Amino acid sequence: MSLFKFGDLETEIDFTDVDFLENLDEAKKRLQEEARDVPKTGKTADIVRAQCQCYFHFFDSVIEEKAHEKMFQGKTSLRLCLDAVDDLLAYEQSEAKSLNAKYEKYNVQQHGNRHQRRNYNKQKNRKNYNG
Repeated sequence: MSLFKFGDLETEIDFTDVDFLENLDEAKKRLQEEARDVPKTGKTADIVRAQCQCYFHFFDSVIEEKAHEKMFQGKTSLRLCLDAVDDLLAYEQSEAKSLNAKYEKYNVQQHGNRHQRRNYNKQKNRKNYNG
C-alpha cells in the first residue's frame, strides 16, 4: 500500500488489492458513461459543473464517500479535477512499474529444452555451450 495525496486528502491505496482494482475499473466505466451524458450546449458554467460532478462521483466511489470535498476543498474546478485524475493515473503507473520490477525477480526464465538450447547456441556461434 502507498499513500496518495491530493488537496487535503491523504489515503492509502493498494493497487494489489483485487477488490480495489475491480472498483477502480467500474468507476472508470461509470466516468465514461457519465461524461457522455454531459450537455454539449448551454451555459459554460453548467457544462463545467456537470463535468466536475462526473469526477466527483468517480473519486467518491474509488477512494471514499465525500473524498472530492477533501480533495477540492469545496471548489468546482475542471482544472483541479483533471489534475487529480492525472495524478491518480501517474500514481497507478508508478505503482505498476514498481510491482512489475519486484515481480520480475521471481520470474522463472525459460531456456527451452536441450535441443532448443543447442540450436540457439549454434546460431550465436558459442563455442563453450553445453550440449
